[in-house]
Amino acid sequence: MKKVKSILLVDDDDDSNFISELLIHKSGITESIKCVKNGSEALQHVVAYSSEEPSAPSAQIVLLDLHMPVMDGFDFLKELTRLIPNYVKLFKIFILTSSCNPLDIEKIKQYDIEGYITKPLDNNKINQLIGLDNISGTTWKM
Repeated sequence: MKKVKSILLVDDDDDSNFISELLIHKSGITESIKCVKNGSEALQHVVAYSSEEPSAPSAQIVLLDLHMPVMDGFDFLKELTRLIPNYVKLFKIFILTSSCNPLDIEKIKQYDIEGYITKPLDNNKINQLIGLDNISGTTWKM
């Protein structure tokens, strides 16, 4: 099975995080999952690790919710693009959200993300994250 070095889960919903972390652990695609509650915490994490050596345990995949307090997913992406313009070389970002709002989908297209996944995360969607198969409920390569 293909594995990733680590996953950063950015979501303020405790229930969703519990389910996502449980499924990710069971899938065995990574041994390292970090969970943060908003875009500000996520930004601190990725900025700190982007300045480290390539062997540092930075996230290879970021699962980002769009609607959170403090700093939402859109503001996170805006700041990330400003601070680390080449972030796509460091990790892949997947939007993981309950929003099916066409305005959110349009707005997110201005950023370089790998895909837009609707919650809840499930085994099929995890397999797609690591490139094993195609699934429904996911839009890839915005």
